[in-house]
Amino acid sequence: MATILAIYVVSLLLIFGELFLPSAVLAVVGIGGLAGSIAWAWRTEGWPTGLGMLVLAVVIVPAVIVRAARRLTLEAQVGGPGCEPVPGIVPGMEGMAVTPLRPTGVALIDGNRMDVLTNGEPVDRDAAIRVVAVEGNRVVVAPVERRIG
Repeated sequence: MATILAIYVVSLLLIFGELFLPSAVLAVVGIGGLAGSIAWAWRTEGWPTGLGMLVLAVVIVPAVIVRAARRLTLEAQVGGPGCEPVPGIVPGMEGMAVTPLRPTGVALIDGNRMDVLTNGEPVDRDAAIRVVAVEGNRVVVAPVERRIG
């Protein structure tokens, strides 16, 4: 029984090792050793021992792995120049669409070329636009309605 348990434990360690050194070799060897030790225990020690080892390998060990994985948290910081508000651009400023805005494109506002976004309406190239909102690094524009007369 000591040999069976040794193979069983080493096989579990190989499978856990696969989490830290992914190569598929450790997992294949570990699963093979696990299956072999369970089958050996089932034949020599009887079905209660074999079934217990099988339940441990198939239910309890994956549950422990999932529980440990849920405790892992990834921490990231969002920052940098892309997340800062566009300097000097405020709602009400006017400019011109350099490319067609369908709904995104490039506009010239206050002498600066920048990526802009409309609220869904398409705007033709060279059309007059007005800034309606600045949300972080997003500049939302709308076409300017020009009245004649």
